[in-house]
Amino acid sequence: MNSNASFQPTRLPEDFKVSIMKYLKYWYVFLISIVVSLAAAFIYLNTATPSYKVSSTLLVQDDKKGDGELKGSAFNDLNMFRTDKKVDNEMEVLRSRDLIYKVLKSLSLETSYFQKDKWKEKELYDAQLPVKVIVITLSPVAYEKKIAIAPLNDHSFYLIEGDQKWSFDYGKEIKRTGFHLTIERGPASWESTEPIRLKFNNLYNMAESYSLKKLSVLPVIKDANTVILSLQDAVPQRGIDILTTLIKTYNEENVTRKNIIAVNTINFIDKRLAYLSKDLSFVEQDVERYKQAHMVTDLSADAQANVMKSGEYQQLKANSEVQLRVIESLQNYLSQPDNQFSMVPSSLTINNLTLNELSSKFNAVQQERNRMLRTSNLNNPLVLNLTDQLNTLKQNIVENLQNIKQGMMIERNNLASMSSQFNQKIRSAPVVERGLLERSREQGVKMSLYHYLLQKREETTLSLSGTVPTSQVIDQPAYHSIQVSPKTQLSYLFAFFFGCFIPAAVIYSKSFLNNKITDAKDIEALTGVRLLGILNHVSEKEKRILENNSRTTISELFRYIRSNLHFMSSGLPNQVLLVTSCMQAEGKTFFSLNLGMTLAAVQKKVVLLEFDLRKPDLLERMKMSPGPGITEYLKGEEIELRKLLRPSGISPNLYIIGCGQPPDNPSEMLLNPEIGALIRQLKEEFDYVIMDTSPVGQVADAFSLAHYADASIYLVRYNYTDRFHLNILRDIYENGKLNNPMVVFNDAKNDHKQSYGYGYTSYPLRLKS
Repeated sequence: MNSNASFQPTRLPEDFKVSIMKYLKYWYVFLISIVVSLAAAFIYLNTATPSYKVSSTLLVQDDKKGDGELKGSAFNDLNMFRTDKKVDNEMEVLRSRDLIYKVLKSLSLETSYFQKDKWKEKELYDAQLPVKVIVITLSPVAYEKKIAIAPLNDHSFYLIEGDQKWSFDYGKEIKRTGFHLTIERGPASWESTEPIRLKFNNLYNMAESYSLKKLSVLPVIKDANTVILSLQDAVPQRGIDILTTLIKTYNEENVTRKNIIAVNTINFIDKRLAYLSKDLSFVEQDVERYKQAHMVTDLSADAQANVMKSGEYQQLKANSEVQLRVIESLQNYLSQPDNQFSMVPSSLTINNLTLNELSSKFNAVQQERNRMLRTSNLNNPLVLNLTDQLNTLKQNIVENLQNIKQGMMIERNNLASMSSQFNQKIRSAPVVERGLLERSREQGVKMSLYHYLLQKREETTLSLSGTVPTSQVIDQPAYHSIQVSPKTQLSYLFAFFFGCFIPAAVIYSKSFLNNKITDAKDIEALTGVRLLGILNHVSEKEKRILENNSRTTISELFRYIRSNLHFMSSGLPNQVLLVTSCMQAEGKTFFSLNLGMTLAAVQKKVVLLEFDLRKPDLLERMKMSPGPGITEYLKGEEIELRKLLRPSGISPNLYIIGCGQPPDNPSEMLLNPEIGALIRQLKEEFDYVIMDTSPVGQVADAFSLAHYADASIYLVRYNYTDRFHLNILRDIYENGKLNNPMVVFNDAKNDHKQSYGYGYTSYPLRLKS
């Protein structure tokens, strides 16, 4: 006997078939669960609103050099207009809440329409609408209202709010608490009398929802200029309209943003042309008066050569004058408060690299500031930072213009000095001729400047009218015919597995959490414990003494135990058997009676001793009247053993000795040495002496009788005996507290049998020696 035997989980591995049968015997539960799950999936699929994916592919120009907007235009040589465009930034613009809000507003999505259709509510949109709601104003109260519209006639309808109903004509303004709107006839006709439920939407919340999760803007591949716009919508046409309008609005704003520079330049040129037109008209009138006053008809040919030289320097001087005028104009433009945050116009004839770079940088920062102001306020730190940059750049431009002006004035003075040298040579020319030439030159300068600005204005206007969007639609918005959710096949598959999982989980949890003995293998896990046999479950009506010729399963199992008992005891005669268990109600008395009856059926003389002195029920089970018994014998009363023996009445070979009067000190009485004399006398007359004792898990009475027994039979009841109580059996076996211990597994249910013994399909039970 191994004293180090471990009780805990040294269970033998279960056969795969046994594990499967553990679940398959509840096949009907699995079938019901699967049917219910599939029915639930069917109801869900018929009541859930399907959602479809709508997508479009857009090519966005990635202008990292910043010259794409003006490439091919009249201003492609003016690098001060360059802007930097990146695809990542444009993706964020497409997702911006302001842009999405404009889209939702333009599509009039403040109102959703629903109509009951068999299993579910169907959302109506556009061409499906028999009515069209034109929202004038909505308050937050309207978003919680439950409003419906029902048809009345061709000109009127019912407005239903809660339990109240009003009739209105189409096209009339309706003012109620929370909303002010007009309801008109829609493109569709009323196909049913079911009312249409209205739901007012908060466009700001909708725009935020689309921006954060509903609208997806992703590149086709990394670092690609092609992006995919997609969203899911229960109404495919609405999703198509949203994407179409989103792309259209994005392109329109993109074109508007690109035209800001050209528009500002045109405005500046228009102001300069208006000023030059008046100045040029004055000069021409002055030349005309001068000629009329001095009657000038022709110029002297004598001073032609000198005049030409003088004219060259005068022309250079005039060019300097033009540049000074342009510089003064720019200075005046920058000094005006209204132009503080306007684009700096082209430097035109001023060829200064530093000035051009400052102007280009100023315009780029100005564009960035204007763009941020669309989503931020003036107090935003980023906007304030850009404003500071603009002020610094503007100051630098003003200083640069002042320096250029000073240089031009020096150059102009030098040219005037050179011109005066030649003028000395033509002093002989008439003063009138000189005056005429001066007026003509001034006229020419102003005319040249006027033509130059007029040409630039036409070029800018042409560029403005020819502006095209920087994005190109590759795939027009369209929806996928297969719905995204709910997925029919996946729903049914999930329902099937869910229907299988729930019963399996319940069965496994029940088995895992059950702390009762439900399998003979739990007993076999104790090394060295011998299993005498297994008794199946019988009903309360069947809990009676077996008949000699009974062919029931329980009868055959007792015969099987009888055979095992013969082999385990090596066929020794006159055996004393002790029957006990851990707890009450584990079937000791039932087993003792039927074992005695089974042994008596093979012509063995058997006597049953009712040694459960605390709660005797052997005679009561036999329906025999109480009388003198073991208690009286042990007390020394002069009672012959023959008088204690009582025939069972069911077999001539089976006798009973009852408990007698229950004593006050059963434990001390069982230590009486007279018990040994009683057992010896009975062994001389009977083949088997069976002692029905008290449970060892509650009292120690059975241990007091253990040394009288040749074999001990320990009963374990199915789904009643606690696994923890097997520690008592292990202690009995390891410490030899009972002689030759054997276990009977009692009350095994038919649905838990696993071919335990006789009467079953096979005989896998192996008795341990």
